[in-house]
Amino acid sequence: MKRFLVAIAAVMMLLSLVACNSAPAGSSGAPAAAGNKVLFVGRDSGGDGITAKRLKQEHGLEVTVVADKELTAEKANGMALIYVSESVNSNKIKDIFVNIPIPVVYAEPQSTSDTGMADVEAYGSLTGGNAAKTIEIKDGSSPLAAGLQGKIDVYKDNGKMGFAIPGKEAIVVATVPGEDQKATIFAYDKGVKNVKGNTVAAREVYFYMFEGEEINQTDDGWKLFDAAVQWALGKK
Repeated sequence: MKRFLVAIAAVMMLLSLVACNSAPAGSSGAPAAAGNKVLFVGRDSGGDGITAKRLKQEHGLEVTVVADKELTAEKANGMALIYVSESVNSNKIKDIFVNIPIPVVYAEPQSTSDTGMADVEAYGSLTGGNAAKTIEIKDGSSPLAAGLQGKIDVYKDNGKMGFAIPGKEAIVVATVPGEDQKATIFAYDKGVKNVKGNTVAAREVYFYMFEGEEINQTDDGWKLFDAAVQWALGKK
């Protein structure tokens, strides 16, 4: 009987070793690596091309560009991050990504209303005579602030800049100077509630940058962009 039990134990140990060696990566109980693919919703030229190039060169991401008119939720399969450019037609984006557990960086102000990041119509832009180049850091302790404090020139010259009025569970990183309700950079962590009372499926960031202003970005502006990408990916 003793020999029989020893034999059974040896077989069980062998089966356990085989299972461990043949298990797919990421199946050990720890979260699997997110990968390095980003779905870039926008254009493959112009200012969007500059942003896509930065995602590749500074973050080592593999960028797949898809036009808004060709977008489906399935395009996000296998992606570690989604970036929605301001160049898109927001009516073609709407809330397509809100229930997908993949982090998103939005640069289109209207998307904040569509997704519940901000209330209905609680967004806008600084353009024309109101064009600006400066934002004010409100939470310098946040990793999204990239170590910056106070008023920061994110553009070299006055340019188009988006903002929105986020919900109470948002992380407000930066605002229009002197107008604290108008956030130029803000975020929702996974699991908190948005303004619609819905649970956020994955990290979301709003970033002020209009398409066409990429060439106008200062080094500090790009630091903030990089911080938004890294935070969304869970690297900060």
